[in-house]
Amino acid sequence: MRIPIQLLLLCLSLIGCSGNTSNAQMQQKISQFERAGLCDFLIDKSGVYHVVFQESPDNGKPVFIYYSSSANKGVSWSKPVALSVDNTGNGSGYARILQDVTGNIYAIWKRYGNTESQYPEADATIDGPGGYLCGTLFYKVLSGGVWSAQVQLNEHQKMQNSWFATLTPQGTVAVFWCQGNPQSNSITSNIMWYFCDYLRYTMLNGTAHSAYTDLNKPAPLVGGMYPNVKEGGMNLDGYVDSKGIPHIIYEDNPDNVQQIKYYDGKTERIVYSYPKYETENSYQHPAKLLVDEKGVDHILFLPASKTLESEQVWDINMSTNQTNVLTSIQKPGITIKGFQANQGPRGAMAVTIEAGAYSSNTEAYGLFYQNGTWTNIGLTNNASKEKFFSKEFLGLGGYRTIMASITRYNSVYNAVAYDAQGRKSMVMDISAYWTSGGYSIASPSILFSPIDK
Repeated sequence: MRIPIQLLLLCLSLIGCSGNTSNAQMQQKISQFERAGLCDFLIDKSGVYHVVFQESPDNGKPVFIYYSSSANKGVSWSKPVALSVDNTGNGSGYARILQDVTGNIYAIWKRYGNTESQYPEADATIDGPGGYLCGTLFYKVLSGGVWSAQVQLNEHQKMQNSWFATLTPQGTVAVFWCQGNPQSNSITSNIMWYFCDYLRYTMLNGTAHSAYTDLNKPAPLVGGMYPNVKEGGMNLDGYVDSKGIPHIIYEDNPDNVQQIKYYDGKTERIVYSYPKYETENSYQHPAKLLVDEKGVDHILFLPASKTLESEQVWDINMSTNQTNVLTSIQKPGITIKGFQANQGPRGAMAVTIEAGAYSSNTEAYGLFYQNGTWTNIGLTNNASKEKFFSKEFLGLGGYRTIMASITRYNSVYNAVAYDAQGRKSMVMDISAYWTSGGYSIASPSILFSPIDK
């Protein structure tokens, strides 16, 4: 996927979690069925907390997108409601939740499958926040306490792969995605991500949205089926700067060497190349493009561990091209199993990782940036006690009472949100394990916990 120079012309019009009693009482389970997945978290302008997350009610049922809210800073949560139920039998992937300048709340997700097929796709095991499988983007709007009908964001089904949503400086929600050539839709219903080279966006305005804008042109098809080149993108991420210019990162796969590419509104360049055939399923923990208080872009990601002496988290300053190793593991047998990053207000950044040995708990860790300084915080019960990182993690995170009677637990995914005062809270997908009679049972649930007092 190539981003043309003409795109330059486009102007889009836990320190407080120290294990004390009051914090333990604030920890709340949000999900219902112990089958939860990825999640996203928003604290709106009035201080109401909003969460969207994946969950399936039972074996064989689709993975739906659920929504829950709290009007008392996480002390109690509303009963989750399923937003993505459309009677097609198709499941849904990673969802985002954002608020625009008018106060509208948007829940956006990618639905799997195609209603023209007689075989629904209830779930997907090889898809993640960075994409991989094609689907169809949908959204709903929460206005006046009522959710709208769902709105489809494409002319065709099962064409969109990787996507991101961001708030423009004008306060409008913009959605960017890469997709396959629409002309191939009538011929195949399974377009691989490396053929999704067509970059587009739209601006949301309640249940209406702007016309789809093409930021490039898809490669022509050979014999009416597939492009003759694999220039598709995955792990798409970015934001819109104060001049209305998109800053974008994505990964492509020339000659089976997956590369992180960066576009700053003027030029595009390669930032990092994984070893050949060694991407380590980066779509599950894609690189993130965030911006600091000085307006400097940062690319945060997990580099390929097989080429390094230890597993690490990198922060590349795109102004100086310097790489800052935020943390690295100094003990054999310990791996970083997950990575997420969230943009905070006034240049704040939040990175969360999950790490541990295969036979022990997977703990959650937070790396938080504010005004030029990174602070490391342990987010789960034993995280701050572990000494296998090169940089110490302070404080004891939450889940002391929740995890007290559990033999083993794995932190799977975290989303951090900031309130108007810059205080952080998080929602976490955490899975408890019980072993009985030779069987191991997992029960992934979405939990809420404050990070700052």
